[in-house]
Amino acid sequence: MFSSFNPPLALEVTLVTPALVIEGIFQTRLRRLSDVLNEAGTEHLILSDARVMELGSRRIVAGPGVVRVQLGDVLFAHRNTPVDAGAEMRTSMQPVKSVLLVTPFTIEGQIHLAYEPDIARALDAQASRFMTVSAANYWAYAVAESPRAVDQLLVSREKTHVAIPAGVQWLTEAPPDRSSGGSNPW
Repeated sequence: MFSSFNPPLALEVTLVTPALVIEGIFQTRLRRLSDVLNEAGTEHLILSDARVMELGSRRIVAGPGVVRVQLGDVLFAHRNTPVDAGAEMRTSMQPVKSVLLVTPFTIEGQIHLAYEPDIARALDAQASRFMTVSAANYWAYAVAESPRAVDQLLVSREKTHVAIPAGVQWLTEAPPDRSSGGSNPW
Protein backbone atom coordinates (compact mmCIF):
# COMPACT_ATOMS: atom_id res chain seq x y z
CA MET A 1 0.00 0.00 0.00
CA PHE A 2 2.65 2.52 1.03
CA SER A 3 5.19 1.25 -1.49
CA SER A 4 3.76 3.67 -4.07
CA PHE A 5 5.30 6.54 -2.05
CA ASN A 6 8.81 5.13 -2.39
CA PRO A 7 10.89 6.24 -5.37
CA PRO A 8 11.53 3.50 -7.94
CA LEU A 9 14.66 1.41 -7.39
CA ALA A 10 16.70 -0.44 -9.99
CA LEU A 11 17.71 -3.77 -8.46
CA GLU A 12 20.50 -5.62 -10.25
CA VAL A 13 19.55 -9.27 -9.83
CA THR A 14 20.57 -12.78 -10.80
CA LEU A 15 17.86 -15.42 -11.21
CA VAL A 16 18.87 -19.09 -11.54
CA THR A 17 16.62 -21.76 -13.09
CA PRO A 18 17.44 -25.45 -13.69
CA ALA A 19 18.91 -24.58 -17.11
CA LEU A 20 19.57 -20.82 -17.17
CA VAL A 21 21.28 -17.98 -15.32
CA ILE A 22 19.53 -14.66 -15.98
CA GLU A 23 21.08 -11.33 -14.97
CA GLY A 24 19.34 -8.00 -15.36
CA ILE A 25 17.72 -4.98 -13.76
CA PHE A 26 14.33 -5.10 -12.07
CA GLN A 27 12.44 -1.83 -11.47
CA THR A 28 10.45 -1.77 -8.21
CA ARG A 29 9.29 0.45 -5.38
CA LEU A 30 9.97 -2.29 -2.82
CA ARG A 31 13.33 -2.13 -1.04
CA ARG A 32 13.84 -5.83 -0.40
CA LEU A 33 14.13 -8.49 -3.08
CA SER A 34 12.40 -10.90 -0.68
CA ASP A 35 9.33 -8.64 -0.69
CA VAL A 36 9.32 -8.63 -4.50
CA LEU A 37 9.60 -12.42 -4.83
CA ASN A 38 7.10 -13.18 -2.06
CA GLU A 39 4.50 -10.61 -3.06
CA ALA A 40 1.09 -12.25 -3.50
CA GLY A 41 0.01 -12.55 -7.12
CA THR A 42 3.49 -12.07 -8.58
CA GLU A 43 4.01 -14.80 -11.18
CA HIS A 44 6.87 -13.32 -13.21
CA LEU A 45 9.48 -10.56 -13.28
CA ILE A 46 10.40 -8.33 -16.20
CA LEU A 47 14.13 -7.59 -16.33
CA SER A 48 15.69 -4.91 -18.51
CA ASP A 49 19.27 -4.82 -19.77
CA ALA A 50 19.15 -8.58 -19.20
CA ARG A 51 21.23 -11.39 -20.53
CA VAL A 52 20.33 -15.07 -20.46
CA MET A 53 23.12 -17.63 -20.09
CA GLU A 54 23.23 -21.42 -20.14
CA LEU A 55 23.84 -22.98 -16.75
CA GLY A 56 27.41 -24.25 -16.52
CA SER A 57 28.89 -22.88 -19.72
CA ARG A 58 27.57 -19.34 -19.15
CA ARG A 59 27.24 -19.07 -22.94
CA ILE A 60 24.97 -16.08 -23.64
CA VAL A 61 21.84 -17.27 -25.44
CA ALA A 62 19.91 -13.98 -25.35
CA GLY A 63 20.58 -10.37 -24.52
CA PRO A 64 21.08 -7.68 -23.82
CA GLY A 65 17.37 -7.00 -23.83
CA VAL A 66 14.11 -7.29 -21.94
CA VAL A 67 13.35 -10.71 -20.43
CA ARG A 68 10.24 -12.10 -18.75
CA VAL A 69 11.10 -14.73 -16.12
CA GLN A 70 8.51 -17.09 -14.62
CA LEU A 71 9.02 -17.22 -10.83
CA GLY A 72 7.77 -20.81 -10.77
CA ASP A 73 10.94 -21.82 -12.64
CA VAL A 74 13.37 -19.91 -10.40
CA LEU A 75 15.50 -22.03 -8.06
CA PHE A 76 17.05 -19.03 -6.32
CA ALA A 77 17.78 -15.34 -6.77
CA HIS A 78 20.08 -12.69 -5.36
CA ARG A 79 21.00 -9.06 -5.78
CA ASN A 80 24.26 -8.38 -7.59
CA THR A 81 25.21 -5.61 -5.18
CA PRO A 82 25.77 -5.93 -1.42
CA VAL A 83 22.61 -5.90 0.68
CA ASP A 84 22.37 -3.52 3.64
CA ALA A 85 20.51 -5.85 5.99
CA GLY A 86 20.74 -3.47 8.96
CA ALA A 87 17.18 -2.78 10.00
CA GLU A 88 15.35 -4.71 7.33
CA MET A 89 14.42 -7.82 9.30
CA ARG A 90 10.81 -7.39 10.37
CA THR A 91 10.37 -10.10 12.98
CA SER A 92 12.70 -11.59 15.52
CA MET A 93 14.22 -14.75 14.07
CA GLN A 94 17.29 -16.81 14.80
CA PRO A 95 19.95 -17.68 12.25
CA VAL A 96 20.59 -21.41 11.84
CA LYS A 97 23.56 -22.80 9.89
CA SER A 98 22.16 -25.04 7.15
CA VAL A 99 22.86 -26.85 3.92
CA LEU A 100 20.21 -26.49 1.22
CA LEU A 101 20.01 -28.87 -1.72
CA VAL A 102 18.39 -27.40 -4.82
CA THR A 103 19.22 -29.73 -7.68
CA PRO A 104 21.85 -29.36 -9.09
CA PHE A 105 23.06 -26.77 -6.54
CA THR A 106 24.37 -27.04 -3.00
CA ILE A 107 23.95 -23.96 -0.81
CA GLU A 108 25.55 -23.31 2.57
CA GLY A 109 24.51 -20.43 4.79
CA GLN A 110 22.18 -19.35 7.53
CA ILE A 111 18.42 -19.66 7.26
CA HIS A 112 16.30 -17.61 9.62
CA LEU A 113 13.68 -19.40 11.69
CA ALA A 114 11.08 -18.23 14.17
CA TYR A 115 11.46 -19.01 17.85
CA GLU A 116 9.43 -22.19 18.37
CA PRO A 117 9.48 -25.00 20.94
CA ASP A 118 11.49 -27.18 18.53
CA ILE A 119 13.48 -26.70 15.35
CA ALA A 120 11.27 -29.04 13.27
CA ARG A 121 8.20 -26.93 14.03
CA ALA A 122 10.05 -23.73 13.13
CA LEU A 123 11.20 -25.21 9.82
CA ASP A 124 7.70 -26.44 9.03
CA ALA A 125 6.19 -23.02 9.85
CA GLN A 126 7.94 -21.25 6.98
CA ALA A 127 5.23 -20.09 4.61
CA SER A 128 6.84 -17.69 2.14
CA ARG A 129 7.50 -18.79 -1.43
CA PHE A 130 11.20 -17.87 -1.19
CA MET A 131 13.25 -18.34 2.00
CA THR A 132 16.19 -16.13 2.90
CA VAL A 133 19.70 -17.54 3.28
CA SER A 134 22.28 -15.09 4.58
CA ALA A 135 26.07 -15.37 4.23
CA ALA A 136 25.41 -17.87 1.44
CA ASN A 137 27.78 -19.85 -0.75
CA TYR A 138 26.41 -21.81 -3.70
CA TRP A 139 27.87 -24.14 -6.31
CA ALA A 140 27.00 -26.97 -8.69
CA TYR A 141 30.13 -28.91 -9.58
CA ALA A 142 28.17 -31.41 -11.71
CA VAL A 143 27.33 -28.63 -14.20
CA ALA A 144 30.59 -26.67 -13.83
CA GLU A 145 29.20 -23.85 -11.68
CA SER A 146 32.03 -22.66 -9.43
CA PRO A 147 31.37 -21.53 -5.86
CA ARG A 148 29.98 -18.05 -5.43
CA ALA A 149 29.46 -16.10 -2.20
CA VAL A 150 26.58 -13.64 -1.76
CA ASP A 151 25.28 -11.65 1.21
CA GLN A 152 21.71 -12.87 0.80
CA LEU A 153 20.16 -15.58 -1.33
CA LEU A 154 16.43 -16.13 -1.82
CA VAL A 155 15.71 -19.81 -2.40
CA SER A 156 12.49 -21.38 -3.69
CA ARG A 157 11.02 -23.18 -0.69
CA GLU A 158 9.12 -25.55 -3.00
CA LYS A 159 12.27 -26.79 -4.74
CA THR A 160 14.57 -27.01 -1.70
CA HIS A 161 15.63 -29.73 0.71
CA VAL A 162 16.96 -28.23 3.95
CA ALA A 163 19.50 -30.05 6.12
CA ILE A 164 20.33 -28.65 9.54
CA PRO A 165 23.36 -30.27 11.21
CA ALA A 166 22.78 -32.23 14.43
CA GLY A 167 23.74 -30.37 17.57
CA VAL A 168 22.76 -26.89 16.35
CA GLN A 169 22.03 -24.62 19.30
CA TRP A 170 18.28 -23.92 19.34
CA LEU A 171 16.55 -21.16 21.31
CA THR A 172 12.84 -21.49 22.04
CA GLU A 173 12.43 -17.80 22.92
CA ALA A 174 13.93 -14.59 21.58
CA PRO A 175 16.56 -12.99 23.81
CA PRO A 176 15.40 -9.83 25.60
CA ASP A 177 15.64 -6.62 23.57
CA ARG A 178 18.68 -4.82 24.96
CA SER A 179 18.24 -1.70 22.82
CA SER A 180 15.62 -0.25 25.17
CA GLY A 181 18.28 0.46 27.78
CA GLY A 182 16.51 -1.11 30.77
CA SER A 183 13.58 -3.10 32.06
CA ASN A 184 11.20 -0.14 32.51
CA PRO A 185 8.39 -0.62 29.95
CA TRP A 186 7.48 3.08 30.08
